[in-house]
Amino acid sequence: MLQKLEFESGSSLSVEALAAFANALLQATSAGESKRLIDPLLTQLCQWAELDLHPDGFFDTEASMTPFGKAVSLTTAAQCAEDPERGRVFMQGIYQAIQDRLKAHPGQAVNILYAGTGPFAWLLLPLLPLFSASQIQVTLLDIHQASIDKVMQLIQYFGLGDRIVTYVCVDATRWQPEPVQKFDLIVSETMKHLLQQEPQVQIFTHLQAFLEADGEFIPQNIELDAWLECKTVQGRETHYLGPLFALNRHTAQQLASGDLSLLAGSLLLPDFDQGTVTLKLTTVVQVYEQHKLRENQSQLTLPRYQQQLWLKPLSRLSFRYEIGPYPDFVFDLPLLKTVLVSSDDLGGGGIYHLLRLWQKVQLQKRGESLPQLAHEWTLDKALLDLCGIGLEPGMKALYQNDNQQAFITFILQTAKLTAEDIDSINQRLRDLSLGVAGATTTARASVSPPIAVLSDAQLDFWHSEGYLVIPQVLSTEQCAATRALIWQQLGANEQDTATWYHPRELMQKIMLQLFRHPTLDANRQTPLIRQVFEQLWQRTDLVMTTDRVSFNPPETPIWRFPGPDMHWDMPLQLPIEFGTQGLIYLTDTSEDQGAFCCVPGFHLKITDWLVEQAKTDIELQQDWHEWSVKPIAAKAGDLIIWHHALPHGASPNRAKLPRMVQYINMYPL
Repeated sequence: MLQKLEFESGSSLSVEALAAFANALLQATSAGESKRLIDPLLTQLCQWAELDLHPDGFFDTEASMTPFGKAVSLTTAAQCAEDPERGRVFMQGIYQAIQDRLKAHPGQAVNILYAGTGPFAWLLLPLLPLFSASQIQVTLLDIHQASIDKVMQLIQYFGLGDRIVTYVCVDATRWQPEPVQKFDLIVSETMKHLLQQEPQVQIFTHLQAFLEADGEFIPQNIELDAWLECKTVQGRETHYLGPLFALNRHTAQQLASGDLSLLAGSLLLPDFDQGTVTLKLTTVVQVYEQHKLRENQSQLTLPRYQQQLWLKPLSRLSFRYEIGPYPDFVFDLPLLKTVLVSSDDLGGGGIYHLLRLWQKVQLQKRGESLPQLAHEWTLDKALLDLCGIGLEPGMKALYQNDNQQAFITFILQTAKLTAEDIDSINQRLRDLSLGVAGATTTARASVSPPIAVLSDAQLDFWHSEGYLVIPQVLSTEQCAATRALIWQQLGANEQDTATWYHPRELMQKIMLQLFRHPTLDANRQTPLIRQVFEQLWQRTDLVMTTDRVSFNPPETPIWRFPGPDMHWDMPLQLPIEFGTQGLIYLTDTSEDQGAFCCVPGFHLKITDWLVEQAKTDIELQQDWHEWSVKPIAAKAGDLIIWHHALPHGASPNRAKLPRMVQYINMYPL
């Protein structure tokens, strides 16, 4: 005995209530309106059918695999009713198709075949009370007996059995009506977007033989199209490539006759800037006349994307639709084979090596290994630093800009280089590309020896301890201007401690991702800074890094120092080469104020220490409490420079004021 269904509070779901639902849905104009109508009805139908619409761990294991695609299970078919726009547009289209047929053939019942009913015959059930048995006669097919049983019981419950000719459990791609008959409307919505996976194509191909001469398929037309999305300097351009396929009565007849040529073709790609592109495939479903489901309006019309493609401009994209157990489109993509240009190619805004660097990163993003180019890392880094971009911002731009011209534009707009600047950068990079020995000889032949700004006592301290504090490389005014810039970038108030700890997108632990600004650039140009580095390196062909700044506020009960703790920024492998690192205090910094810390003298011991270690990730295994870690106090404007073999790091700030620094370093070409 079937239980009563509650549709609205205080009322049972009678055939009158079902008719009221249908009339309301036929007047709905949006997905929002239809959802408010559909959800209560669907909930009650699932309760009646004892059907859990979203069971835990559901994998559609009750689906049936046919020679022409997947026939989804009873549960999945019921889930389709949750798509409100699909339900609204299909029911409105079917209703109009029935009305048009009744007007065209007065006094004749509209003979309807519904292939793939699921448990509720969802697209037609609410419309049945709106027509009499003399107006419509319906044949219901589904491949699953469980669905047929549910539909039969539901129709009987509503007293609508006189509208039904028969219920048949059968694969619609093989069904042969006995006796052979013709239908005015054939409804089948056994599809996914882009006609993937499910047997919609074969169902229409087979059933077209049972359609009256002036009969209609529902949906009338399923149009599939291809588009190309390209990144440009201005943003994104979308190019329409053309149609892939359209499924309708005419194409179904062609397929049935054995003409499969319409399932394959090719599309001409437009001309576009070198870079990755996205192939976009769309589905538009014309249910009947003006009743359409357009892109993104339904699960049936979700676009499908193939992203990060390297396609050859002005080539042809070939495709074919494969009918079989797993129906889908197959594309023969005309992939662009990138041949690395020489560093001498100045197509990258006139800058030596820039175009080659962009190409290398794009190849790496495509998963291509470039081990033979590992030796170019110094050249890559020097290029970004000489342009004043910096390694981290430069690499970020390389990976974000798939479009070649967009990357070049970023470099030129950020660097603001004159023609003379570019000439100088190109010459230095050409020297470097000759090799370490050649570049060193060329550079030293054209410049003066380093200026001696460090005393013998300072040099002795450097050699024994591995670090130096150089007083007042920046003036009081420079430090104040840089601190003001940091406060501004943080959006914080120096006088309001509560603002020091607000979450900020540009903060990475204590690092503020601020690399370029006239104030920071001016600090880097201070002559004394270069002179110190040049004397320690004993060469003048040095490149200034474009590094960031740091903000380390005092610890509180709810904010703790996040690091970086003690570490190395170099490979822990022999031989240890000479290298420097540096920072400038922008605030007077005491030992307990988050001061820079290092292990003095360790550069003299690291080789023996590494020999004794027979393990990897050494820095992760150290108990730094056992090391002679020293915090370095200094004044605002003081430069701390250290040998990169020293373990080093910031420290928790247990004072009352923040510690601010600007990182700075130089290295040779």
